[in-house]
Amino acid sequence: MTQEEKQIILETYKWIKVKKYIDDESLSWEKRYRRLEKHHLEETNFLIEKIREIVKKL
Repeated sequence: MTQEEKQIILETYKWIKVKKYIDDESLSWEKRYRRLEKHHLEETNFLIEKIREIVKKL
């Protein structure tokens, strides 16, 4: 990992490849909750994979 890549990870969020969650208030709370939960799982899985990738390089 280059110094530039490290700096981007430490100082920004642009390296996260999961789109930011945007709430849709026109949906029922059940649908909103399911969408938020799905987004949370996508983001969590992405971050876990990124950590695994970094650890493998150590």
